[in-house]
Amino acid sequence: MREDQSENTVQLVHQAVQARRHTEAQRMADVLIRNHLDPDQRVVNLQSFSSALVAALEAARIRGEDDAGDVLTLT
Repeated sequence: MREDQSENTVQLVHQAVQARRHTEAQRMADVLIRNHLDPDQRVVNLQSFSSALVAALEAARIRGEDDAGDVLTLT
């Protein structure tokens, strides 16, 4: 029974971390779009552009965290 509780706890923490990463990526995407797209510039589908930017930011964050973990284990 304790093993199931441990797995559930790990799963909940993992979900919370993913949700936090997604929220941070969404905020950053909004800032980037607001600061770098002029009103004169046209984006055919801003929602798709924003979603793709969020996905790219999340992937970059995960890669960065993985790389940081690799560096930390080398020292």
